[in-house]
Amino acid sequence: MPSTNTTPNLGLNSWIASDRPKRTDFVSDNTIIDTVLGTHIADTDLHLTNTEKNLVSEPYKVNILYGNGNASTTLRPGFTPKLVLICKIGAPFCEYTANYTKVNAAVVTSRGSSGGASITGDSVEVTQNSAPSNGILYNLNENNANYLVISFR
Repeated sequence: MPSTNTTPNLGLNSWIASDRPKRTDFVSDNTIIDTVLGTHIADTDLHLTNTEKNLVSEPYKVNILYGNGNASTTLRPGFTPKLVLICKIGAPFCEYTANYTKVNAAVVTSRGSSGGASITGDSVEVTQNSAPSNGILYNLNENNANYLVISFR
């Protein structure tokens, strides 16, 4: 015999002293619990996916790029970044001379950048010019220089 009373939310058996529980009552309750919890756990609108959990728990990654002077170098933060900020440590973002502007920093997205860097998939490419072009010298991989790189998921 099922219980005289049931719980308000799931309708589980809530026996009183005079009730005589049967195995089928427990099986029924377990089926209700399994169905409700299983549906809840599988509801991706209520729960974060593993990718979404990474966005919340680790929204960015900070690295130091040690410049090697090559015309370009590729950085891989370990994920596909939506935004990357790069700046030479101890230098202004831009240095102006009589003939050109030396750019020591970049803001990069997959849709474009401030110049001197680009994102393709999970790779970020930075540029080091040997001479100015159109009045700009991108200085994002200077030999023996250190750059702060912040990559956002």
